[in-house]
Amino acid sequence: MAARGSALRRSVAPWMGLCSCLGLLVGVLVEHAARLVGATGNSPMAVGVLAAAMCGFGLMLASRVREERWPWLGLAGAALSSAPLLLFLASMLMF
Repeated sequence: MAARGSALRRSVAPWMGLCSCLGLLVGVLVEHAARLVGATGNSPMAVGVLAAAMCGFGLMLASRVREERWPWLGLAGAALSSAPLLLFLASMLMF
């Protein structure tokens, strides 16, 4: 019986996995909102890249919990959303 239920769960459409790629958009929106509030310097960018990474990771985790059809889609979206954080940290170390 459990095998039949898990087969039904695997047919779930990968909506959360697709949405994990939207972490970049969320990061940009958070950065612009921080600049509108009046933050200066690198702090809006830091908040934006953290928001992008956390959004991508959270949606990837949600896709794994839902046992969506293509788990690689959520993983790729989380990696794409966390790329700005990696670049931001690398630029802090280099310059």
